[in-house]
Amino acid sequence: MASSTRQALAQAKAEVSAYLGSELSFATDLFVVADAISSSAQLRGILSDPSTESANKNGLVDRVFGGKVSASAIEFVKKVVAKRFSRGIDLVVVLEQLGVHAAAATAANTSVLDQVQSELFAFQQVVASNRDLQFALSNKSAPNSVKLALVEALVGNKVTPVTKAVINQAVGAARGRRIATVLDQFGKQIAAYGESLVATVTVSTALDPNQIERLRSSLAKTYGQQIRLNVEVDSSIIGGMVVQIAGEIIDGSVSSRLQNLKLQMASAAASVNRS
Repeated sequence: MASSTRQALAQAKAEVSAYLGSELSFATDLFVVADAISSSAQLRGILSDPSTESANKNGLVDRVFGGKVSASAIEFVKKVVAKRFSRGIDLVVVLEQLGVHAAAATAANTSVLDQVQSELFAFQQVVASNRDLQFALSNKSAPNSVKLALVEALVGNKVTPVTKAVINQAVGAARGRRIATVLDQFGKQIAAYGESLVATVTVSTALDPNQIERLRSSLAKTYGQQIRLNVEVDSSIIGGMVVQIAGEIIDGSVSSRLQNLKLQMASAAASVNRS
């Protein structure tokens, strides 16, 4: 994301706070706008062009979205399109990120932020581990209605409305992206709203609640902020754990140590043979 787009996103996030509350509709309205702009090169070009007069942009927003989204969403979108973007698609990306941000606010205001993060991560893991499901949800030739019906069949009322809205956006507006990757990005954005770092911990056997809390406390002390743990079980690491956090990978798995030992032994054997 270029500097002008990053600046536009930062400004819009500061402005959107006045519109956020416990209602999910504002977030879904932003998703509707983002999807419409994404699907129309002409609309995208006009609304992201800095040379287009503000009055013309505002009139276009009114004509296209009037009656389809709320008045507050239209008012806010007009503020967004007034900003400068490096590329037309960046306007879509920013609106989508603002929609996720608004969804996170709804989750926080209704005390389900942690639940939403857990549900998103769980669904992401299901998708990432099932090639057939990933193909079905990513298939460009399949209409969105079919994909969203599949999501409904999978999650139904098992997740919060916020989680379902975010999953639907990831599936319905993938724009060529892997669904699991989009879900991961959305999950990180929602975690960022709660001012917490996300640590993905891979272990050979499941951790009990006390072990999870001790690990969370240790990481929070190390990184100086709250940590949210996503725990995966993978028996192939044999023992120990692998922690991915803030761009770092801390590999304390037994399989990794065994591999290092094999390399050291091979290196030592090679040295002996040369001598």
